[in-house]
Amino acid sequence: MTEVLKGWIAGFWRRIFAFVIDCCVLGLIGFFIGLIFDDVFVQLGGWGRLVGFIIGCLYFGVLNSAIGGGQTVGKRLLKVRVVNSSGQTISTGESLLRYSVFAVPFLLNRSQFSIEFLDSFFLYLMSLIVFGGILSILYLYLFNRVTRQSLHDLALGTYVVNANVPAQEPGKIWKGHLVIVGLLCTAAIVVPVYTSSLVKEEPFIEMFTVQSTVAALPDIRHVEVSSGTSFINAKGGKSSSVAFASVKVALSVNRIDDEDLAREIALIVLNEYPDALSKKAIRVVMVYGYDIGIWGASSSHYYDFDPLVLEGELSFQD
Repeated sequence: MTEVLKGWIAGFWRRIFAFVIDCCVLGLIGFFIGLIFDDVFVQLGGWGRLVGFIIGCLYFGVLNSAIGGGQTVGKRLLKVRVVNSSGQTISTGESLLRYSVFAVPFLLNRSQFSIEFLDSFFLYLMSLIVFGGILSILYLYLFNRVTRQSLHDLALGTYVVNANVPAQEPGKIWKGHLVIVGLLCTAAIVVPVYTSSLVKEEPFIEMFTVQSTVAALPDIRHVEVSSGTSFINAKGGKSSSVAFASVKVALSVNRIDDEDLAREIALIVLNEYPDALSKKAIRVVMVYGYDIGIWGASSSHYYDFDPLVLEGELSFQD
């Protein structure tokens, strides 16, 4: 009986390879659309990821439904399909909802949020969807070996099966998997309690001030402020750590070679974030491009400024 069940439910690697092929198809679609609408996507900024989400919905939603025989390009090549517990293909509406349950956590995972967002109620909901959703999807993909259902399959009661095998009783998921998924989602809600307390501390408040001030400059679409350490190779083959303050800015106009703008941003960092003076460098990363989820293209340039030199410039201006 076990062999029959394994014969109907599609295996892990076959399902993964089918998904990789589908990602390549979507990437190709995104590449050609990007050639035509790149300027539009740049202006959309983070909202551009909705474009890829919609295209993905149409692709997976239609082809995984009865209209496409439950098979995307990848599934057709790997001879697997999406069905319900009776072995029948699902409706387009069910297929769209199935894809949404899978894709929304990944869509939001790379969305652009301000530091201010970290101190709002929506952080808890976002953490549940993103971290709880992604961890649950990955866990079920790896460890639910009986029905091979991940979160989106469980939500809609669907299965990915071998297309050339008659429908069989799919078996039942171990209830322990559901308990673990519940624990992962609970942990995803609890984590923001710690995060929200961090943003009330002085370094984060100063970073938020830097972010707000830089975002007010012309042609700045999005700002990320961070503090970190990098390793460089010194003489004799030894490596040493270098502490730096970093500001990454997404531009709505291609000004990545504008060193004056980069210097202006670095001066703001030094003025609003006093701890930057103790760093070895203030790094400003200028990025111009777009990301629509299924494809992206960008160019960037970074500038490193000595905080002590910048402090002298500020003193001279005063």
